[in-house]
Amino acid sequence: MQGKVKPSCVICAWRESCNKKYSIVDPSRCQDFTRDLGIKEIPGGNAVKLLVEGAPGSGKSTLIERLLTKLSDVRAGGFYTREMRKDGARAGFKIVTVDKMEGVLAHVDSAGRVMAGKYSINLEAIDTVAVPAIERAVMHDDLIVIDEIGKMELHSKRFCEMVNIALDSDKPLVATVPSAGPPFVEDIKKRHDVRVVHLDIKNRDEVLEQAARLLREG
Repeated sequence: MQGKVKPSCVICAWRESCNKKYSIVDPSRCQDFTRDLGIKEIPGGNAVKLLVEGAPGSGKSTLIERLLTKLSDVRAGGFYTREMRKDGARAGFKIVTVDKMEGVLAHVDSAGRVMAGKYSINLEAIDTVAVPAIERAVMHDDLIVIDEIGKMELHSKRFCEMVNIALDSDKPLVATVPSAGPPFVEDIKKRHDVRVVHLDIKNRDEVLEQAARLLREG
């Protein structure tokens, strides 16, 4: 095996004798990957997978921050997004992990090859800040937080892979998604194991209470 190894993956962790410790982002590098899938299905079960959908400006990210405060006794991991402002106007977005790491997700003043409207997307921040935050949550925490599964983040293949791993895990998850999302998002909404809650400016408090109750009680 060449290169730096990462914490043990959800595949190898099933067998006590395994010490290869491949990354769960890319378990397919492990020569036992196919055989292990035949031994045991990908973990999952009755853990709540909650998707909060809403239009831009409906308060999805604010809801996530309020939810984390309300569930402060729950060991949560993952990330949420915050606006970046310049001269009073929105200039971009940053990724903030639950364990206090940050990275610029997109900005009007950045120069990059991948654009979303007027914003240049920082794929490196998605891959080095957001993706590892979800990975740590899958491995070590009791609640996975992803804000959001949106057009910007979906430009990263690693992000898409990690979202699927998180959804297939045995951990409860809360994520925000756009009301009318790309095909990847719409496919997630159709999963039999997710609940979709619609957020708007009128029902923010109601959705907060509902989300907290579902994530606590299952």
